[in-house]
Amino acid sequence: MPDNPMEVIRMALEREKVAYRNYTEYARIATQPEIREMFQYLAGEEKKHVKLLSDEIEKETHQEM
Repeated sequence: MPDNPMEVIRMALEREKVAYRNYTEYARIATQPEIREMFQYLAGEEKKHVKLLSDEIEKETHQEM
């Protein structure tokens, strides 16, 4: 279990990246357009989460300097 909030954020970031890659791959191999669109939508949501968490890490990193 992580000891501090930044470790939690970094752990969450890695999970979001994995989810993004998975949804992107599922969209790529989906044969039904509506399923492909759903996975593309989910990948887009995960991409937003990756940016949000990355921005938070970046902000925290700059505060430490």
